[in-house]
Amino acid sequence: MKKAIVIISTIVLIVIGFSISMTSLAWSIDPKEMLYLPLWISTIIGFILFFATKRIGIYTLIGISILWLIQMAGTLGCFLTFEPGNIALFGLIGLPTIASILIAVVGTRLIFEKKNKIRIAISLLALIIPIGGILQYANKTYDKSVFSEFYDLDKETYKVIIKPQPSDTRQFEIDLKSDELRNLAKEKATFVANHHYFLNARFRVNMTFSSINKIELYKVADYELEEPIKWNIDELNGQTEFLK
Repeated sequence: MKKAIVIISTIVLIVIGFSISMTSLAWSIDPKEMLYLPLWISTIIGFILFFATKRIGIYTLIGISILWLIQMAGTLGCFLTFEPGNIALFGLIGLPTIASILIAVVGTRLIFEKKNKIRIAISLLALIIPIGGILQYANKTYDKSVFSEFYDLDKETYKVIIKPQPSDTRQFEIDLKSDELRNLAKEKATFVANHHYFLNARFRVNMTFSSINKIELYKVADYELEEPIKWNIDELNGQTEFLK
């Protein structure tokens, strides 16, 4: 049974690893993601060794599974934060993670039957690595670019509408009194009909996993605010999910 679990988990890693490797080669610009291909090749070698000489093969597969977990840890955290309902991504990220954990945990029971400390240490390591990748997103601040429209700038309180882009229907409204932002909008923003707009306003978005806590408007176009404007998420009216 233990041997069958290792074999099936390794096959899952090889099959899905091929898709990840090819996708990374075709689209990725991150050098770290180029490591998927050598990892995939190493997994095939470990799988062959498993049948040629079981003990060396298991050692190899356990080491490779740990490397897979290290490689995917941050991606796993990102997936669970931003796209937890995406079934396709679960197949690409979740299944290889589970397979790697099974290879490490079950593999140690095949070759370290009487060495409980080693078994426990490797099993804990296999669990701690993905947990650490997830916890990277426990409290994190992201930079977000949005489209902003300014109305009634001559009034004491003026209205700002924030959208992902000009044609998007998702938006939220903010009532402001900031003279610094008012003056920037009057002097630097583009005027159309009854409002001014900036194509590129910058927010810092603080999140706990997939929940937005606070946002901070700190820049419009190329002009950084001397006094950034901050809100808690429950102070905003409208749709804010696009800030994720």
